[in-house]
Amino acid sequence: MAKPRTTVGRPSLIDVSSPSVEVMRALRLALVLKGPTEGANVVVTSAEPGAGKSTIAANLALVSGLAGSKVLLVDADLPRPVQHVIFGLPRGPGLVEFLATNGDLASFVQHGPTNVDIMTVGREIPRAAEVFSSPRVADLFEVAAKRYEAIIVDTPPVLVSADAATIATRSGFEALFVVSRTTRRHDVTRALRRLELVQAPIAGLVLNREGRQESYGYGP
Repeated sequence: MAKPRTTVGRPSLIDVSSPSVEVMRALRLALVLKGPTEGANVVVTSAEPGAGKSTIAANLALVSGLAGSKVLLVDADLPRPVQHVIFGLPRGPGLVEFLATNGDLASFVQHGPTNVDIMTVGREIPRAAEVFSSPRVADLFEVAAKRYEAIIVDTPPVLVSADAATIATRSGFEALFVVSRTTRRHDVTRALRRLELVQAPIAGLVLNREGRQESYGYGP
């Protein structure tokens, strides 16, 4: 396992000393207040690539850890994983290896900033669509729920892959849906309908305006 990191210097992460961090704290608080526990267990997704969902997931994990919650951030975007890049960690071992073995969760988790553990995506595999059919998916969320107060899962966009809907239903987490200024309303409608078809609950929508940290907004 990687040594704990005490500093955060990646450009996709909020400067915790800047006023913009308050926007992400407000998002975390909104999720906590609407949930049954003190944590914020969510699947973070979008309609299409480029909406900023991975940045939202990373920063939500960051501010949750700073608030004192023990957090697990899972990179489940197999087609385009970026959490290992954002946090400057090795790509694996991570999610793929966990699902393929009977090893303990701790062996596939790396330490990030304060109170944040990160399960990176792991090695590349040729048939990524088959990964989430593993019975170990249920084990992941069952074990993680006992060890962490907040679990945040970064998934592929809904219109690119069925993984977001699959993970939302198998985890029982609500979906936090990220849209950008360029997201087409028709795509949002299509994506939300796909989530509704599998009865995946929607926690809310986050508007990421032009990728600027200070421009996040949240709505139920």
